[in-house]
Amino acid sequence: MSVLKPWKSYWLAAAIVVLGIMLGGVGLWMRRDIPMPAHIDNSPFRAAWLIRTPDTDRVTAHLIIQSGEADQTGPPGLMHYAEHLAWQNAIGSESRPEDRDTNAWAESLATGYWLSGDKSDLVELISTLARVLEPIELPRDFMEEERDILLREYDLRFGDNTDARVARALRRVVYEPNPLARPVLGTRPGIAAFEPEDAVALHTQTHKRENTVLIVIGDVSVRELRAALPDLPAIAAAPPLPPPFSLGPPGETVLRFRDPDADTHMVWRRIVALDEPQQIDLLGARLALLRDILDTSLPGGLAGPLRYDAFVTRAFDIELWPLDERHIEMRFTAWPDEGVSLAEMRRAFEAAFEATARAGIPAETFARVRERFETFWPDWTDDKEAADWMAGYVIDTVSARREPLDVNEIKALKTKLERAPINALLGSYLRGGRTVVAFVGKQGETE
Repeated sequence: MSVLKPWKSYWLAAAIVVLGIMLGGVGLWMRRDIPMPAHIDNSPFRAAWLIRTPDTDRVTAHLIIQSGEADQTGPPGLMHYAEHLAWQNAIGSESRPEDRDTNAWAESLATGYWLSGDKSDLVELISTLARVLEPIELPRDFMEEERDILLREYDLRFGDNTDARVARALRRVVYEPNPLARPVLGTRPGIAAFEPEDAVALHTQTHKRENTVLIVIGDVSVRELRAALPDLPAIAAAPPLPPPFSLGPPGETVLRFRDPDADTHMVWRRIVALDEPQQIDLLGARLALLRDILDTSLPGGLAGPLRYDAFVTRAFDIELWPLDERHIEMRFTAWPDEGVSLAEMRRAFEAAFEATARAGIPAETFARVRERFETFWPDWTDDKEAADWMAGYVIDTVSARREPLDVNEIKALKTKLERAPINALLGSYLRGGRTVVAFVGKQGETE
């Protein structure tokens, strides 16, 4: 992997220090520790990353297991149960209440644990996190109580939450037959039938140093982080790849959800395949720029034909993102204006979107939105803002089972945000792909 290289000559570093003092110290911090993110070689985990943030006594450590619900073949949601048990086993009964409930998560591609504290606590934080890899030794009655907590969590998430039920149903349909369609929380009958022994066995199978990544964020040097690592043999393991994505049969599915308290709206999702793969960080940036363009009232945007000119919607939201290097998804959520039915709103949206996709984004619109797209990235001259952005980026990238780019590689992406490839992405949505639409509303509004 490519990372930014540290200064190699001491005289140059000294000159920078003197210059920094002369200039009031502006920009000095970042030059003290050039790599961002810094990869820690020969660590006891598959990978370890440091994102150094300036002027803080706090440090946050994340331990991410690169295995999630999408890798499983057993009952859906069992990985979530294993995560709960692993965390309770690691932190023990003397832990802080806030650590017991909020510092662990399970998703489709990864399972994560995190802790924060004073810089002086770094050794303890990492040691505690590393205990999630140890065999689970909890009393059976405690593990059964934790299963009951999962049931309450499920009811809280889905009980009176129509939006959550809609999102779950759409995910299942649009991602079939891929493992991404598996529900991370499982089903209520499935959770009630979980056996603690099965969760313990799954934990043993998945929670290994060979697929674990440590991420530390704080004003910590590489030497300090290396000294805080567990005294275990170094690991050399290939990164686990996510399950391959294959587009399901083309076509469309319409789902209807009736709720007397619903704020009537439509959710429209489509996945399409690209002709050629694209580097995923670049693809994500291109889709983010396209999203910003479609969200405007400029020529080529959707706000004009749907809100300000024809009053079809009173509000809408657009999201575009890559699933991998060859598949992209779009989600359009909209609330109809007065007197407009959901079916009418859908037809108007699809007509406006198709017209824009066929015509392409006008050059002037592209230039205007591209100019203000700079806020997609941080202000690289602001050390804290840049470090905070990189921390979120590295966590998201590792959780998606990809290798993060370094700062220079990320900065280079904006030179590749050109109109032609973005128009090509826009045109790809005309191929049909796999579409699922949800109409949500009161009785009689979803027909």
